[in-house]
Amino acid sequence: MGLKASGGSYPTGVRRREKIIDVATQMFGADGYYATPMSAIAEAVGISESGLAHHFPSKNVLLQAVAERRLMETASWWESLPGSDYGLDALDEMVEATRRFTEQPGLIELFVLSISEAADTRSPAHARLAAQYDGVVASLVARWQKAVDKGEIRHDVDLELVARECIAVSDGLQVQWVLSNGKVDIVAGVAEFSESLKERLRAV
Repeated sequence: MGLKASGGSYPTGVRRREKIIDVATQMFGADGYYATPMSAIAEAVGISESGLAHHFPSKNVLLQAVAERRLMETASWWESLPGSDYGLDALDEMVEATRRFTEQPGLIELFVLSISEAADTRSPAHARLAAQYDGVVASLVARWQKAVDKGEIRHDVDLELVARECIAVSDGLQVQWVLSNGKVDIVAGVAEFSESLKERLRAV
């Protein structure tokens, strides 16, 4: 038996959960994770703290939900860009994605926190985030393989290794951005890496 929907095709509980994530994303992004109490999120959503706890038993669980939403939205945005099927264009998209991150600095802090939490294999988010990372790697490899087949990228490149290198640079710069209180220019760093990687990958 399916869940009874109220006011549409989406069950009420699912809609409420999505609203909580929306509000938490906005508040964490604006004020920071540590400065945003769960009570403030509950008040903004219009529910009690116990109602919030029904959906998200702890602030850390909510953090992971917000982080997963961010990864999914970034992936969807990336896939929707014109020319995203072509190999080396993916590197320009990585620069643009980084620029988008800086428009919501609080979410960079959230991302770093969530990855730190998910690094513990006992965390419920560990397997989910690992799978999302693998999905990003697979997407990049698929794009670059098309470019290899067209002769745009060298055939002797380990595409999976390069994809993970791209992720490492992006994530590492975000960590340094947080630790430096925003002083590290992560857009410039990713842009410089992107240009140097293009030269390494480009077929002669």
